Amino acid sequence: METTTTYPSAGLEAGAVQPSTTAEAVEKMKILVAIDDSEESFYALGWVLDNFFKQSLGGATYELIIIHVMEPLPNYIFPGAPAVYPTTSVVQSVNKVQQENASAILNHAVQICTKKKVKAKASILEGDPKEMICEAAELMQIDLIVVGSRGLGMIKRAFLGSVSDYVAHHAKCGVLIIKPSK
Repeated sequence: METTTTYPSAGLEAGAVQPSTTAEAVEKMKILVAIDDSEESFYALGWVLDNFFKQSLGGATYELIIIHVMEPLPNYIFPGAPAVYPTTSVVQSVNKVQQENASAILNHAVQICTKKKVKAKASILEGDPKEMICEAAELMQIDLIVVGSRGLGMIKRAFLGSVSDYVAHHAKCGVLIIKPSK
């Protein structure tokens, strides 16, 4: 039996079969929201909650997964000098603080979801945020990645790199970049 995807403003095509809404036919769309400590990422989370979870779009159901990626402590190399590596105690202290910050960020995100009566899974990952978001999405078989946009200018984006830009070009699923309204 063939089905046709419909959108709220569009009707069924002539001769198309109405999609079944039985429990077997309804698959959850997995949405991954990448969170950091920025207002933009929390705005993106709020946007997802308001636009996907407030109303059931066409009978679809959604699964929300929130991730935060901790960046590893960098090593510094100065021209003409040997590489500087942090001591084990420094690395452990920084990791502990990073873990506490990551937990606080995810707890805040989960509280926002709970207030809107939405269940969410939350995970802390470690690595380069750009690469880890794409890798996690592929491993978790995510249907849509949602990230906030900080609105970096062209020069800053060229030097610093943009997580949202990288994810948009390298993810193997749909990517939605949410820019806050001004």
